[in-house]
Amino acid sequence: MRIAFIVAAGVLALAAAGCDRTGDQSIADWCAADANRAHTDICKQHADTEQVRTSLGQRIAETLGIANHAQTTADQAMARNVVCVTRTLRRVQAGTCDPGYTLTSCTQTHYTTRAGGLAIMRSINDTECRYNSRVLELQARCCAMGPNPPPATMVREQQPPQQTPPPTPVS
Repeated sequence: MRIAFIVAAGVLALAAAGCDRTGDQSIADWCAADANRAHTDICKQHADTEQVRTSLGQRIAETLGIANHAQTTADQAMARNVVCVTRTLRRVQAGTCDPGYTLTSCTQTHYTTRAGGLAIMRSINDTECRYNSRVLELQARCCAMGPNPPPATMVREQQPPQQTPPPTPVS
C-alpha cells in the first residue's frame, strides 16, 4: 500500500512538473499561441521583463546620444584652438585673467586656520572671482580661443618631475 502511494505521488509530481512547458518554442511564442496563456504567471513575468528590457534599451540609446553629442562638442572645441593657462595668485582677494582670456574656474589652494581658514567665494564671472577675505593662494584657470592667444602673465610653469637616479650599489 505504501509503495503504491509513493508511486502515485511520484507520477503526480512528474505530471505536474510537465505542465506549462514551452518545448522548443520561445516564451513569447508560447504565450502568443493561446489567448488564455497571457494570464499565466510565466507570461506575465515575460511581459514585465520585456518591458524593462525595452525601457533600458531606450535609456541606453538616449545616454549614448548625449555622450555622442558631448564628444562632438568637445571635438569642435578642440578644433577652435582653445588654450588654457593656470594663474597662481598669492595673498589676494580676487583672481583675474589677462586681457583676451576668459576665467573658467577659481580654486583656493592653500589656507591655514591661523590665516583665517577657508574663504567663501562671493562672486565669479568671466573676468574675475572674488572671495570674502584675502586668501593665501588661489589658482585661476583662464582660457583663450584662436591660433594666436595673447601672452599670459603670472603663470607658474610646471616642470615635469625629475627622475631620481637609481641608488648606487653597495658592495
